[in-house]
This record gives sequence, C-alpha cells and structure tokens, in this order.
Amino acid sequence: MLQGRVLNDTIDKAYLHILNLTTQQGTITNEGGVFTIPVHIQDTLFVSAVQLKHKKIVITPEIFSRKQIEFHLDEEVNDLPEVTVRDINLSGILGTDARNAGVEKPFDPAAAGLPVYTGPTLTLEERQLHEAEHSGGGIVPVGALINAFSGRTKMLKKRVALSKMERRVQEARTVFTDSIYTRQFKIPFELIDDFVHFVFEGKEWRLKYAESNNALELIKMLQKLAPEYLAFKKEEE
Repeated sequence: MLQGRVLNDTIDKAYLHILNLTTQQGTITNEGGVFTIPVHIQDTLFVSAVQLKHKKIVITPEIFSRKQIEFHLDEEVNDLPEVTVRDINLSGILGTDARNAGVEKPFDPAAAGLPVYTGPTLTLEERQLHEAEHSGGGIVPVGALINAFSGRTKMLKKRVALSKMERRVQEARTVFTDSIYTRQFKIPFELIDDFVHFVFEGKEWRLKYAESNNALELIKMLQKLAPEYLAFKKEEE
C-alpha cells in the first residue's frame, strides 16, 4: 500500500481522484490531501482535480520501497496570446487597411521544404510510443530494436491503450449531469468519478452503451450497478 499526500496549500485537497491506470483501482484524498492505494513497481498513478493539471506518476523502485510519496499539483492556467498594438492610421477600408498593417506571415515549414506531420494530433503516450518505434534512423532503426528487446515498446503500447480507455471513460462520465448520479443512482457527489470508473473501466461493451446515445438503456444499467458499487465501497471501508 502506497501512502501519498498532496502538498498544495491554496486548494481544497479533499476528494481529489487518484487512479492506478495499471490495475484500474481508484481512491480519493481526505481533507488533508492524504490517500492510500495499492501499487506495484512500474504502475502509473493518474491524479485529477478540477482547475488543476492532471498528473501522472510512475511508481519507481525507490517510491515502492519507501511506500510514501508527496507532490504538488499545478494550476491549470489559460494564457492569452500576446497582442502588439501598432500606431497605424486606418482608412476604414478593410482591404487597404489589411495591406498597410504590415502583418508578418507565420513561418510555413511545408513552404520551406521541411517534412510536416499531417496525421491526427498525438497524445503524450502516443508520442512516446512513436519515438520508441522510430528512434535511431537507418533501414532498421537501432533504437527501435533496443526498445523492443528491453520491453519498453510493449510498456508504452500498454500506456497508450490505458490512456485511450481513460479518455473514453471520461467521455462516458459526461453523458449525465451530476444530479442524475446523486439523486437517481444515490451516488455521493465525491464518488461519482470513482463510480464511473467502476462501471466502465475495462468494460468495452458497457462503453459502447454510453457511446450509442441510448440513454434509457444506459440509465437501466447504471441503476442496476449502483447498489453493487455502494455495497463494494461499504465493504471496502
């Protein structure tokens, strides 16, 4: 069992969600920001909180032997782009004013003959996997072979799969409002995320229910599973 503590002093540290992505077990922090969760070496913890950046922590042998961890969470800051105001006389004619503004065109890598990635936007885990599979250059990338033999590529593929599953679970979470969970399913507000992970994490066929937009069937399923979840939490306590 790993004991952890969130050190931030400027936030409400109660009910932050801690999820072990590897074992698919979750818990929440108490009012002091303290939590306990079972872990193994190389497990990945996912920490989420409103208005704070999500944090991932890989359980190293050092953390595992110490059985304790403390960390800060960074605030989610939306920076606005810098705006430069110039002394330009405007005529009121849009075409003329646009030409006179002297705005520099952004650098275009493709126009400069540089290779440009045109595929879908990759997540951090997908970028790490792509680098592991293509590192080293040459006909047969040496780096890719080393990563394959060492097991790093297999580990990264597992992380990509878990990351995709986590995104799908979070999307399923937003199908209903919080009041539906608390009033109709009798789930305490602070346990809603944990309940959703209990229902959908690793359950492909249940996720398809959420993605089918069949609200009636989804409600029936959640109503059936809510008592099972609450009994599980009571037994856990």
